[in-house]
Amino acid sequence: MKLRETLNLPLPVRAVATMYADEDYTAIRRETLGANSADSTVDGDPSGAFTVRTELTMPTDRVPDIVRPFVGSSVTIREEQAWSAPAPDGSRTGTMSLDVAGTPAGLTASVRLVPSGSLTSTVEIDGELVAKIPLLGSRIEKAAVPYVSTVLRREEKSAATYQAKHSD
Repeated sequence: MKLRETLNLPLPVRAVATMYADEDYTAIRRETLGANSADSTVDGDPSGAFTVRTELTMPTDRVPDIVRPFVGSSVTIREEQAWSAPAPDGSRTGTMSLDVAGTPAGLTASVRLVPSGSLTSTVEIDGELVAKIPLLGSRIEKAAVPYVSTVLRREEKSAATYQAKHSD
């Protein structure tokens, strides 16, 4: 099922790349999302092409009822964002994948980071949410889209917290 989101971040594009690669941002995301745990690793340097892999363990108390039998009381989400080196204006393109450990569900997307002002930027996510479960897959996808969108949009709050913490 198609999933498109546009995130408005209170940081210039170069600062967003630095934020994504910062372990402090992973801790902020853990708190914002109410995750039980969060860890990340970075390959490369945010001044060029880089990849961030994050593993979040989330409680499932807010997932749609139709999904809960497949995930139990918590779920591990493995996220990978691979970003290109910046263009002259700082914009980047990349890919994002989210895999829900132990399930045949996930998201693959293309992402674009573009300036939306001198101190702000936009992340455009254009992806496909898939639940490969016979007979129930399309119903699960439909039920999961609002939940996944909410999780993705929380990045705006995490970025605002990061910006406030690091603007001193």
